[in-house]
Amino acid sequence: MQKLLIVVLVLVVAVAGLAYWQGWFEVKKGDDNKTHVTINKEKFNTDKTAFMKKSGEEYKAAKEKIAKLVEKAKTHTGEGKGKIAKEVEELEKKHNELEKQIKDAEAAGEDKFDAVKDDLKKQLEAVDKQIDELEKKLAKK
Repeated sequence: MQKLLIVVLVLVVAVAGLAYWQGWFEVKKGDDNKTHVTINKEKFNTDKTAFMKKSGEEYKAAKEKIAKLVEKAKTHTGEGKGKIAKEVEELEKKHNELEKQIKDAEAAGEDKFDAVKDDLKKQLEAVDKQIDELEKKLAKK
């Protein structure tokens, strides 16, 4: 239980640090010597919009690559045809999961956006890597 509490505390500090670094909020001392926290929703929304646009473009590019792989896999003859078809099918499933993650990122607020953003980045990179590996396999044969 104590380890879980420490992990949660570290995550909260990391997210707060990242949000501060990104300029999503400011901490200032006022004239009354009290600390005031100001949230910059405009900066957060600008960053979120830019990330969502980039992710959408990467998603579309991956979708086009997968469509080409599906066609190549259909016309592929030789050893491993079944294995390649299975890999393409698995890739399509991962790509469909990305669509759900993009929708989750769009709906995420300031508190959850960083976690969703990091996960989405990792998944996009993994799908792109898998596409490249599959393209290489099909090119060899």
